[in-house]
Amino acid sequence: MNTAVVDAVNAGVTWLIAAMSVAGYFVTQQRIGQRWPLWVVLATGWALLAIADTLLAAGVPMSWSERVAIWLGSFVLVMASLVLLFLKLVALKRRSRA
Repeated sequence: MNTAVVDAVNAGVTWLIAAMSVAGYFVTQQRIGQRWPLWVVLATGWALLAIADTLLAAGVPMSWSERVAIWLGSFVLVMASLVLLFLKLVALKRRSRA
């Protein structure tokens, strides 16, 4: 399979996940009446990764260090927001038991 096609598919999937994270924000707001900005942080992390993948698919020349910085920033945002979202869900579950 052509590398450009793989890069384009990766970019499409990461943009889809970023859009789903934004949708998660609105669904959470609608279903439980709370705004969780952690969804926005998650969407930002995925959008950073999507930007890097889009630039890679488009053939934009970037140095190795620039790509690593974008991917590392994306990874940190995604992991931090996921951990904090899980902690928030656990706290909600504990409150509902009490």
